[in-house]
Order: sequence, then C-alpha cells, then structure tokens
Amino acid sequence: MHLSNLLCRAAVAAASLAMIACADPAEPPPDPDAAAQVGEVEPLQRTLPPPSETTPRYVGLWATTADGCSDPAWRFEERRITTRGEVSCEFQNVTLTEHGYNIQAQCTAQAPPEPHNIRLSFSESARAMMVTGGPWQPGTALVHCAALPTP
Repeated sequence: MHLSNLLCRAAVAAASLAMIACADPAEPPPDPDAAAQVGEVEPLQRTLPPPSETTPRYVGLWATTADGCSDPAWRFEERRITTRGEVSCEFQNVTLTEHGYNIQAQCTAQAPPEPHNIRLSFSESARAMMVTGGPWQPGTALVHCAALPTP
C-alpha cells in the first residue's frame, strides 16, 4: 500500500512537470526602441459633444471627414443649419428622440424654400452624427470639429 501511494505521488509530480513544460514561455521584457519602430503618433478621432440640458447636441461646426475640420462645411445652430454655399435650413420644430433629433425645417438648396424632415442621430462608436432626410438624401455622416465661435 505504501508503494502504490508513492507511485501515485510520483505520477502526479511527473504530470505537473509536463504541464509546466508545455506552458507559454515568459513574456520578453518591453523593447525600449518600440516607439521608434511604430512611427508617429496619430491623433484620436474627434469625439461627439456630450448631451446637454441647455444646448442641443448638434450645435457646432461639423465636417464629413476629420481632415475637413480645417475648414468645416457644416454649421449647426440651435434653430438653423448652413452648409458652405449649398444649403440653408431654418428649423420650424425640433423634437428630441431616443437616438437624437427629428427636425421639421424649411430648406433652400438652389431653389425656393421647401419643407423637409431631417433626422439627426449619434453613433458613439463611430464618433459621428448621422444626418438623414432633408436635401441630403440618402444621408451623411459628420464628425464634430468644434463648438460655434462666440460672437
């Protein structure tokens, strides 16, 4: 009985050693020259403005790409939107929804003013505001560039 107990312990010890030998090797130490190998740091994408009780989230300067933020083409104010030389909309009714805003507006786009329904929704993961409806069919994704300049 004493011999079988000893053999059992030896078998468990051998199995443990085999498992340790098969385990992943220790991680190498960090490479101090890794930053030089990776290259220049790229700025993170712009973030969306936070929801606010006093100012609609869409208010500000927007562009279709982060590069476009050097001269943003979309200007959202509380009661209107203008795009550089193309579209101007006056907001008649703004309704807050679960995903953003529904807006009834009168828009001028190279023609007399026409009524449009505009929907704004926010994609936190894409860091974008989606504009659907209005004269921009089928839709446009915008990145937030900056708050409106103070007068």
